[in-house]
Amino acid sequence: MQTQHIKILRHMIKQIAKHMTLSEIALPEWRSKTGRHVAAGQFVHDDAPETLFHLGDTWSAGYDDTRWFETTVKIPDGFEGKKAYLKIDFGGEALVSVNGGLLGAVSSSMNSGWVHRDIIHLPALKNGETLHISVEAAVCCGGFCDAALSGATEISYTLATAKIIAIDEAVESYDFDVRAVSEALDFIKDEPTKQRVFAALDDSLHMLDFDFDDAAFRTSVPAAAALLWERLAAIPEAAMGEVLMTGHSHLDVAWLWTVREIVRKTARTFSNNLALLDKYPNFVFTQSQAVLYDFMKRHYPAVYEKVKEKIKGGNWHIVGNAWVEADTNVASGEALIRQLLYGRKFFLEEFGVSSDVYWLPDCFGFTWALPQIIRRSGMKYFLTSKLHGNDTNPFPNTLFRWRAHSGDEVLGYLTPGHYQGDYTPGEVSRAWEKNRQSGIVDCSLGLYGYGDGGGGCTYGMVERGSRLEKIPGLPNTRQGSAEEFFERAGSHSQELPVWNDEMYYENHRGTYSSQAFVKRYNRKGEILFRNAEILSVLASSLSSVPYPAEDLEKGWKLLLINQFHDILPGTSIHDVYVDCRKEYEEMTTIGDSIVSDARAAIQNSIRVEEDSILVWNLLSWPVSKYLPMQNTDGEAIEFFAEDVPAFGYKVVPLGALSAKSNEVTATERGLENSKLRVTLDGEGIITSIFDKENNRETLEGRGNVLTIFQDKPVHESAWNIEINYQKKFWELHPESISVVENTGDKGVLRLIYRFNKSTIEQDIVLYAHADTLEFHTRTNWFETEKMLKASFDVAVRNSFASYEIAHGAINRPTHRNTSYDFAKFEVAAHKWADLSEGGYGVSLLNDCKYGYDIYESTMRITLMRAPNLPDRTADHGFNEFVYSYYPHKNNWQSAKTVQRAFELNNPPLAYFVKRQTGSLPRESAFINISAENVMLDTFKLAEEGGAIVLRVYEAQAKRGEVTISTTLPFTSVTECNMMEVPESAIQTENGGFSFFIKPHEVRTFLLH
Repeated sequence: MQTQHIKILRHMIKQIAKHMTLSEIALPEWRSKTGRHVAAGQFVHDDAPETLFHLGDTWSAGYDDTRWFETTVKIPDGFEGKKAYLKIDFGGEALVSVNGGLLGAVSSSMNSGWVHRDIIHLPALKNGETLHISVEAAVCCGGFCDAALSGATEISYTLATAKIIAIDEAVESYDFDVRAVSEALDFIKDEPTKQRVFAALDDSLHMLDFDFDDAAFRTSVPAAAALLWERLAAIPEAAMGEVLMTGHSHLDVAWLWTVREIVRKTARTFSNNLALLDKYPNFVFTQSQAVLYDFMKRHYPAVYEKVKEKIKGGNWHIVGNAWVEADTNVASGEALIRQLLYGRKFFLEEFGVSSDVYWLPDCFGFTWALPQIIRRSGMKYFLTSKLHGNDTNPFPNTLFRWRAHSGDEVLGYLTPGHYQGDYTPGEVSRAWEKNRQSGIVDCSLGLYGYGDGGGGCTYGMVERGSRLEKIPGLPNTRQGSAEEFFERAGSHSQELPVWNDEMYYENHRGTYSSQAFVKRYNRKGEILFRNAEILSVLASSLSSVPYPAEDLEKGWKLLLINQFHDILPGTSIHDVYVDCRKEYEEMTTIGDSIVSDARAAIQNSIRVEEDSILVWNLLSWPVSKYLPMQNTDGEAIEFFAEDVPAFGYKVVPLGALSAKSNEVTATERGLENSKLRVTLDGEGIITSIFDKENNRETLEGRGNVLTIFQDKPVHESAWNIEINYQKKFWELHPESISVVENTGDKGVLRLIYRFNKSTIEQDIVLYAHADTLEFHTRTNWFETEKMLKASFDVAVRNSFASYEIAHGAINRPTHRNTSYDFAKFEVAAHKWADLSEGGYGVSLLNDCKYGYDIYESTMRITLMRAPNLPDRTADHGFNEFVYSYYPHKNNWQSAKTVQRAFELNNPPLAYFVKRQTGSLPRESAFINISAENVMLDTFKLAEEGGAIVLRVYEAQAKRGEVTISTTLPFTSVTECNMMEVPESAIQTENGGFSFFIKPHEVRTFLLH
């Protein structure tokens, strides 16, 4: 006879657990002290006396509050030789140590806690021994977040559970057996197999002697377990693919917690998974992000040493190579390279390993430049999970060849399931069934383990997984590594589909603009450290000043950690941004100091025949531009620096400064110079921007229409913009317009706008000789769920617009023909976006903005947002930025839009210098690049060996021969990859070398 319903068997299974416990020791009383976690690994202990707590008592804590609980217990007879757990639930999250050794961590679902794990495996106990147990407890930041957003400063927890349990291993093992088989029945597709598995489970459970004493029940378990596995082993297996499962814990370096808290979260996570590696020889754990390992090295050295052992043993796998898992939409191409350079360097120096897998499971879209960066950094593979969150179209592939704008390819994998999960029949089945390329590659990879807030895998996950390997009717499964999976898939790579585009995330479009100050510091920091490295190389070559490698690395790492994909996108709690602002200021101080020291060292050697202005240009073409500086009296002035050499300097005697021109006129109704005529209507809206050189009106409507939109996404306002924001809006009109400069060299109209709680002050600026119109904007912004955009209705039509991305540009639709086009209603770009037709176009440039939308002939740039989750006051306060309108003949390539954007973002540097003698001439250019479409991105000393690293990229989608020459001494040139690994010798001649470059290609060279 067979049982009719699975629910009957599942009811029987629930009754097994009570027989697992052989004996237990209550731990009712705990001594407690409090303090605060003030920095990574640093605590300030309160002066309050020790308090006595009992089970059932409550305790409270807020962010960074820490409470230590301690107790001592003597192990009675009967525990020796038994498997034993410490079962503890005090709420929140906690590190647990026994006799001074860190054993692992626990977390609680109490009061909205995210993860419940209350078991710590104890080492073999001895009768009569004494255990000193210490618990370092803190809030579950994720669970506390909602309360904190509502104004709560702390949350309360209860000392709910504390005991030591001796376990009957046979009963526990059988409980895992039958639970795994029961769950599997919901996912077995083949009906005959399913019936046989059901019968095996049914017969096994009915061998148990329920409702007698514990001894009788336990005596019946071994035979029931043996029958179950004998019957399952006899069921014939249908051929099916294999699912490799790898343990993982995605750790958000900051999000609903600060960076200092992730240090403790990492310690909790690493210690838990180290304990599993000690217990389960087949357990495979995968962990990314070099900064986490660096935290452990500095703050938890004992944990770190155990990690080193497990990596050497082969079951702990390094992936990703990156310093942090960074946002890739906003970070520059060079910053993404530095993430890998510093991360890979750390892993090689510390562990002797690096990874082939670019590991980025959780990120809000993936730049088209990534495959080239991955490939040219010596890696082969790319993994993510995030595109399952698309709100409009499913991403069409699971396994695919991802092709960059440069043509470089990597093998990409979109995990069929989430990046955090359990090792269950459902997860295994999903990993196989949702693999769209399972007909090509007979293997899938699944990830399991608690993530975001950390934790990783549990012993229950590992135990369950070992049983799923033996249950018929499911895909074959076992523990495995990402490297093993990709190597298997790679043998079929030429059969896989190609994705030749960015991996646009149809969600979280607000991340291009949230937390405006972060975006500004990021852009300025990327440029600052580029300049600092260039000047430092020149200074060390031209003087005795040593190259400041340590300071440069320190500054870069401050920038890189704040590119983490919940910091740079603006999606973390308020405390994160309080901290990162301080780090940005430290970063800026370091960079400014390096620039100042290097510049001074070179300046001291320059011949200056009379008091002058020294102008540095660190771009690869000569620049003419109006520049601000202070005169000898400390007054702010502007002067026109003409033809400052590429990658060089020019001494401009004070007496030779250009006389003022009479080119620019300014009135309250417009601005005009020799190239542009700008007209405003009576309400402060631009109605005409006329290109006098090309005799063309560039607007087909209105320009610089500042509009505030209601921005209320369905959830996660820092992350998301919904297209219905366009339904409700307020066009702004200035309350005042005034002419604040009308010097002939420069005209400035100042417009003051007020809206609700906010003030916007904008200077519309037109210089002599300029063919760009600049908008210098300062906001005191105190809105909630509002968005500020500037729009221009241009007299240009094209089905596609162009946008700058890392190492090049991308075309995106200006129409909504398909659902894929529609989904891109807000997109990311770096320093410029352009809409051009045959013979003419308009570019919008900016100095720190990343959000654009260009629909039909309307170009809009997103200037400010005001999300209220997870930071209630996000973007509140003072912000400043510049955007620029650049009408031009022909397309953006021939109009040199790239160069104009660089000039806005990295203008020449001007300094007052007194008369002095020197060996260097009054004007010099140190590097010459023959092709205007090739940008010098990096000029630094190599991490090892003392060579100069010179990195360039092609910016205009053109191919051709390039020659680079330099006045700095070198004897040979070697091409290398982005990680500075030498590859091939390059022929040199007359202080230079030549090579062929392809569209959007990045090339890196070592000058020895």
